[in-house]
Amino acid sequence: MKSSDYLNIVFRYTIALIIVMMLKVGVFDLLERYNLRSPSINFHYNKNLKYEETVIAMNEGEFTKPTFDNEALNNFVDEYIEQNSCSDLAYEIYELGNNRVNLYVNCGTPKNIIYDYKNKKELSFQELILNYEEFINKVKTLSNLKYPTFVTEDIDFESGTYNIRNNEIISFYKTKEYGDISIKINNNEIKDCMNYIMDYDDAYENEKFTFDKNKKSIAFSFDDGPADYDNELIDLLENAHATATFFVVGNRLSNFPKTVEKLAASNMEVGNHTYDHKSLARLKSDELKAEITKTNDLFYSMTNKELKLLRPSYGAVSKKVLLEVGVPVILWNIDTEDWKYRNAEKVTNKIVENAKDGDIVLMHSLYKTTVEAVDKSLKELYKQGFQVMSISEMAKLKGQQLIAGKSYLTLK
Repeated sequence: MKSSDYLNIVFRYTIALIIVMMLKVGVFDLLERYNLRSPSINFHYNKNLKYEETVIAMNEGEFTKPTFDNEALNNFVDEYIEQNSCSDLAYEIYELGNNRVNLYVNCGTPKNIIYDYKNKKELSFQELILNYEEFINKVKTLSNLKYPTFVTEDIDFESGTYNIRNNEIISFYKTKEYGDISIKINNNEIKDCMNYIMDYDDAYENEKFTFDKNKKSIAFSFDDGPADYDNELIDLLENAHATATFFVVGNRLSNFPKTVEKLAASNMEVGNHTYDHKSLARLKSDELKAEITKTNDLFYSMTNKELKLLRPSYGAVSKKVLLEVGVPVILWNIDTEDWKYRNAEKVTNKIVENAKDGDIVLMHSLYKTTVEAVDKSLKELYKQGFQVMSISEMAKLKGQQLIAGKSYLTLK
């Protein structure tokens, strides 16, 4: 082959390669401009945005920050570090496509900026959303899985900070009364709402509420039901991600079959409060056992569930009672006296002002004012860092086993 022929072939291949590269760039630009790329493919590359890690020396050590070839982003980072007196810094940078980036920083108070680095302008989070109302409704739904309803209803969505990741958003919001909250939102949940390049992960679980052994706990209990207000109490507790123990009187069960059914189907705990509300300490052995077994048997016939705790009427216990009941005996150390006051504010104050970790609160499900007090108390206790639960749930959380024939005032 002549050298001229060889050069001619090389020239043709070079021209063809240049044309292919130009077409490829043109196609990618079109896809990026109109946001047409397949969302299942990760195209999060730095096309124009360049940055490097810069070490910040401190008296007690050092940390790194991102430094960009962009004045606005550098100012955002520097101002954040100064305003928050950062001694460390976590940050994440996520390319959104169309020359947009989300920069998230955190040294205790999270903050983010969404920036169009080609046109050099800051964008709002709403500019990434195709359907804002649908997005907010989804966030509310997911929030309710993790937080009490009274917290999610108090969210200020305009206060949002967003850490956008490959397959999720971690959203931080302020509430007016209940402090800061965070919600993890998987992209699968919002894929029809957003206007940026997204990756997906089908193997995910939404965040849900769980009791925390490191938080303060308090047990609510309600005597003398079933009654007119049990259903309202169950709804209030469930909406607050709380549980309680309802001690039922046997001779009332047949009068409230729907309430008994709801109690049994809920996450609430149900205990025995005797059959005729008699003082067990004054009864003969056979009478004492009948007060307990009649209620046990009737409740089981209605629900196919057993009653595993006892609260003796009037809190009357004796050595004889403890020997013969065959189950743990639950008393209390906070008596709201709701039966005497019939005043929601007084009952609330009794609970909130005396609450300590491991306390057991006595109330009754017979009064509307008690329902109102529970509503207020749940909110106030939440602010104080308490979680409200049933007696057995609190014992489990604290690693305690409730022993038959033993009485409990608290679970410290």
